[in-house]
Order: sequence, then C-alpha cells, then structure tokens
Amino acid sequence: MKPVVMSTTKGFMIRIRNFVMADIRRVMEIDEEAFLEGDANLYIELYKEWPEGFIVAERNEQVIGFEILILTPEEEGRVFALAVDSRFRGRGVGRALLKTGFNLLRKYKIGFVRLEVRVSNWIAQRLYKSMGFTEIGFVPFYYKDGEAAILMRKVL
Repeated sequence: MKPVVMSTTKGFMIRIRNFVMADIRRVMEIDEEAFLEGDANLYIELYKEWPEGFIVAERNEQVIGFEILILTPEEEGRVFALAVDSRFRGRGVGRALLKTGFNLLRKYKIGFVRLEVRVSNWIAQRLYKSMGFTEIGFVPFYYKDGEAAILMRKVL
C-alpha cells in the first residue's frame, strides 16, 4: 500500500504505511507495553507470509502503533495483533489502523474478520464493538497468564 497521511477521528495527524524490518524493535516495544505476548520471530514470519498485512502508524517518523492481519484457511481475515503506544491511545490511532485493515481485506474479497481480545481489556472491547464486531465465543486460558479471551467477528 502507498503510505497515507490522515487525520484520525479525533483530529490527530498520522501516517499509515507498510511495516519494514527496521520497525521491528519499535513494534516489539509497543507489543510489550500492551501485554500482547508477541514474538519478534513470529511477527517477522507473518510479515514474510503476507507483507501487505503488517501495517504501522507513525507520527513525526516514529512508529506509534501497528496491526498485523492474517488470512485464515477459512478465507477470513484475522486481526492477529493490534497495539498503540500508551502515550497515543485514545486519539483514534487504533481505529484508523483497523479501518485501513478492513479496506485491505475488502480488496482481497474477504467477507469477515475476527479477533481475540482479553476479557479484562474492556477499552479494546468497546472499540471493537463500536466498529461492528460482535462476540461469538469465549476461550478460557487463552493467554500465557491464564486469562480468557473473547472471540469477536465482523462482517466486512
């Protein structure tokens, strides 16, 4: 995708572009801060499988958020990871990343997107519900710390 400069729904200017390998350190800092339990090697593998599905948001040339999308064998999209630097949360960055991801999935004629979210992460749940996701399931002990996940799905 071509880099896009946009104003978020909160009037915050960001640039969304594809991930490049030089971003991995910053992505992992954001991942760790957001308790995503990601793994740099896995993220790089996912990037190699579908480079277009790994996007970042930046402000003043610094990565402030990222999203990793994958295509499932069931021909659905999956938000594998989404996180925003805590200093920039609440400014529409996550929403902008999601909208960009939805447009990408639609380009590939994908009809649904799903994700998992921590039961305790009510802020993310509220964002996802506001963007049309509905709860479709529950997975106990999904995360390494034993916390359960809520499965959510959206029609594109």
